[in-house]
Amino acid sequence: MEVRFILKILQRGWWLILISALLALNFSLIYSYYFASPQYESVARFIVSPNLQSTDSQDIVDSLDTLDRRSIIATYAEVLNSHQIKQEALLLLGDEPSAFKDYTMSATLIPDANVIRYSVKGPNPEVAALLANGIGQYAIDYVRRLYIVYNIDFLDRAIPDEEAIRPRPLQDAILALMVGIVLGVGLAIFRDQVSATITRFGQRNTIDYESQSYTRTYFDRHMRQEIVKQPDVVITLGIIHLNGIQDIYDSLPQVYINQILRKVTETLRYQLRGNDIVGRWSKLQFAVLLLGTDGISANSRFEHIQEILDQPISLEDGGEFDINLDVRIGFADRQGGEAINVLINQAESALSISMESNTKTNMYKVRPFG
Repeated sequence: MEVRFILKILQRGWWLILISALLALNFSLIYSYYFASPQYESVARFIVSPNLQSTDSQDIVDSLDTLDRRSIIATYAEVLNSHQIKQEALLLLGDEPSAFKDYTMSATLIPDANVIRYSVKGPNPEVAALLANGIGQYAIDYVRRLYIVYNIDFLDRAIPDEEAIRPRPLQDAILALMVGIVLGVGLAIFRDQVSATITRFGQRNTIDYESQSYTRTYFDRHMRQEIVKQPDVVITLGIIHLNGIQDIYDSLPQVYINQILRKVTETLRYQLRGNDIVGRWSKLQFAVLLLGTDGISANSRFEHIQEILDQPISLEDGGEFDINLDVRIGFADRQGGEAINVLINQAESALSISMESNTKTNMYKVRPFG
């Protein structure tokens, strides 16, 4: 279920994924071909071994044992990484150290071998090879003056690299494309979550939580907007009062209240047309707006609604707890350009008659109301 949900999110946000991937791809290609400076790497390798000329057979065995503990070779690697060694070697090469500020040097140990890898990276392959060999030779001379038991020497001298290590447009483009897709997926999920949050936030002012119908604020605004768009439109406003739960409403559990009110909303929506709307008018009242319908035409619909809603609602399985809503309805129509407030007062006046008479559904008339 979770995978299907994510797939739907990606389907809705496919254009974000596509745009993100294309932007990343284009950025990578533009940077590789127009802005990136080529970088080359030259590598020299050094081997550390016991000095056979200055040790006897027993010392050689001890020296090999010490090499197995990696302390000597690690020390030599640190000599190669030493800032002072680098500075002195660069001065011997005949130039100021600042002239090589675009080059980086690093020494690393080869696992399970007494070999040190010394790498120099920079914009010129010949200079990079020169630095690797020059600094390496200076480090060798420096170590030989300090240690006589062990010997360090070139295993492989550095040679200029013909191919730049970066940029590599094809590999970089593939990597950028993958990163773009990942970012696009993240953006699509983020957009969906933000959209859902905004929708839920908007529903707080639009949808009544208990009944799942429109709030009175939204219902009233929608009704006024319809009249502004069509000043001469004929509409009917009905107010439905749930008289049967008036005395027990405050003592009902919230789950029962939600069940009752949502059942009423569901019934009203089923009985109305697509352009009619239902709203929560007050704690025990619903409002119905019938567009393009006069009071005479609406009368039979409201009577039918009243009959359906007066059927008992079962709140528990087995019919052990049934509620009779005893619905009362008052409605009025707008045909002569009356103001909204006038229409509302007329519908409420008709509802008052329904509450006080045996006729449960009443339409506002000048008489006997006036």
